[in-house]
Amino acid sequence: MNSFKPHLEWVVFTTGLLLLALMDPATTGTSFCLFDLAGVSFCPGEGLGHSVAYTFRGDLSSAFQAHLAGPVAVFILTFRILHIWKKLITNKRTHSDGKINRSFTGN
Repeated sequence: MNSFKPHLEWVVFTTGLLLLALMDPATTGTSFCLFDLAGVSFCPGEGLGHSVAYTFRGDLSSAFQAHLAGPVAVFILTFRILHIWKKLITNKRTHSDGKINRSFTGN
């Protein structure tokens, strides 16, 4: 598990973005919002998944109508994934003496 720990964050973010990119934003389904499940009519993240799906399709107008944070979330998560990859590659190059680098903190 220690060898997978530095990769956990980018794997989760990439999987989430890919699943949302493959989602059909026009369909409605079960809500995973805890507020909605508790009976509260307001959900702060309502439409965020649809917004991300529209963003991947290039329909920014529909993305911003679904949720303002969708395109921003795609940008931030993509930047974070690339940042982690850059750090992993840099650490691998600087520690290429055959020793396993266990000092990666993920920051």
